[in-house]
Amino acid sequence: MDDVYGSGRRRWITAIATGLLVTVTAPTMAATNSLSGGIDNRFSDNARRDSSNEESDLETRVNLNFQHLSDPGQCTSLVDMGLGYGYWHDDAFDSEVYTRGMLRGQCELAKGLSWEASDTISQVTRDTRAADTQDNLTRKNVFRTGPVYTLELTPVDQIQFSAAYENTEFEEPEEEDSERLTGTVAYNHSFSQTLQLGVSTSAERTELDTGEELDRESVVGTFNKVWATTRVSGSLGVNRLETRLGTQELSTDGVTGTLNLVREISPNSEFTLNANRRLTDQTSTLGVQFGDFNFNLTQSTAVEVTAVRMGYNNRFSDGSTFLGTVSASRSDYLQTGDREELTGIGARYSRPISELLSWFLDTAYQHQRFEDESAEDDLASLSMGLDYLLTSRMDIRAAIGHRQKNSDIASREYQENWVAVSLNYQFF
Repeated sequence: MDDVYGSGRRRWITAIATGLLVTVTAPTMAATNSLSGGIDNRFSDNARRDSSNEESDLETRVNLNFQHLSDPGQCTSLVDMGLGYGYWHDDAFDSEVYTRGMLRGQCELAKGLSWEASDTISQVTRDTRAADTQDNLTRKNVFRTGPVYTLELTPVDQIQFSAAYENTEFEEPEEEDSERLTGTVAYNHSFSQTLQLGVSTSAERTELDTGEELDRESVVGTFNKVWATTRVSGSLGVNRLETRLGTQELSTDGVTGTLNLVREISPNSEFTLNANRRLTDQTSTLGVQFGDFNFNLTQSTAVEVTAVRMGYNNRFSDGSTFLGTVSASRSDYLQTGDREELTGIGARYSRPISELLSWFLDTAYQHQRFEDESAEDDLASLSMGLDYLLTSRMDIRAAIGHRQKNSDIASREYQENWVAVSLNYQFF
């Protein structure tokens, strides 16, 4: 049972989150629900992605996914959860239960006052320098809850007060869990229906189970602008982060901000840009916001992160689709002085062959640089396959792929060829 739920404390936190969200959703049971499941079989000629001791194995994984979206009302909720069980036929790894997903709810308690709760479960990389295998992953659970009060000063001016408690726990006991308290006051002015500007200030206290304490204070300006085909929002401000562990103290100041842009190029194509610069710690939710970003959990806690991601997607008249992404990030670990840099590019193209059959091609490349080792890694992957719709509820996918990692450190290099076949069924 520990594989499913982790420690007793994690079970308690998850139970609290689930209970709150069920309470939130109770008045709005007329909702959209979907349940799907499937079985994945993946054979690899180097399952452990080892540089010298290559070992082939077949993993069979059974998956179940549930989605829920409530109707608009006094209370709203969103659920997107997945559960899986993976079995390795030749014991390259132990069998394991996988969980991932998000539960989010909000309920209006009184005029202007609402209560929010969320719980996010994800599989994250423990050591960004090692191969991305089952042994290098850990389950991360982030539970957050608190009140939000919005006061309408005038039809175009509002002030918002919010407070939140956040608990972050990792499945592996050696990773640093945390509890976080945050208070925020924000003022917003609407110049028009398409332009809003504001300013906010926040204070945050984070306590880790190692005894380390982190205090973060920030003052930022915010903006939100909408044009006919473009939406842009973001923030810019100053942050101060203080960390304390025993007699050691470290204080860091920095300019931080966010930028989110969506540009509709045509009715069938769109460009997106997301950027984030933050003084934070490894237990924060930044990795959730940037799906291809990972903290190195073997490094120090306090970290300055700069991450940028651009994306372009297009749907052509013949039904084919294209998705391309470019990303870059830099992590400066404040206590050790280590720096990690990551750049990446990826593309996916799919094209229908018939009404029931389509083919796809995926390719990706990443370059990592570790300043303390003066080492660089390159990871490239390529896969292609077929999707076939057996019935209106059932589809099958078959794919082959290749991964190759080159590194200045020989022990980190590997090559892998794989074949996968998946069957999925939509129950409702």
